[in-house]
Amino acid sequence: MTQDTALTPDVLLEAQERARELIRCGFQEPDEIAESLVEVLDDQGLTQEEAERIVAPLWTERLAEQAEWPETTDVDRLVDAFDLLEDQAIVAAMDFTCCAGCGYAEIGGEADEDSYGFVFFHQQDTEAAAAGRGLMLRYGGFRTGEEPGEVSERRTVEVGRAVVAALEAVGLPVEWDGSPHTAIRVAPMEWLNRLPE
Repeated sequence: MTQDTALTPDVLLEAQERARELIRCGFQEPDEIAESLVEVLDDQGLTQEEAERIVAPLWTERLAEQAEWPETTDVDRLVDAFDLLEDQAIVAAMDFTCCAGCGYAEIGGEADEDSYGFVFFHQQDTEAAAAGRGLMLRYGGFRTGEEPGEVSERRTVEVGRAVVAALEAVGLPVEWDGSPHTAIRVAPMEWLNRLPE
């Protein structure tokens, strides 16, 4: 595929590879992916218009691939597990913030007064899962009125157990040693996340 562009072949290739990675993650719209490319490569001369031209055929290609996917994918199962957790007053957030530090800092903003705990994976976790390295889930408990100070390890373990049970209930493979200090890993996992409509 050749495109009219002032970009060097190396920059064009880098932009295409990054676009494919973000499309594979499956959470961003085409214009958001183009904006992400510009943020990374604007010093190489990439414009928004060129980025959109790079993304468009790759998006179409992914839509065609989706047509061949099974009716229920591992990501569909993950959505089902997160829905089960939401029903248990556990905030469940996908592709939430850029990294673990931001996720832990901001997850409280997603809670309501009845929320018992949380589970999330961040954008770097999404990219790792889309690259075939399994999905890491971060989790914990929220403070309640009768538990002053830090959240107890007991509550964090309870949330971890609930997360594992929900994942197992939908048929996803789970790795967790039961420690409140260890992330829960979903692997092996085939990351087939349908593009936003």
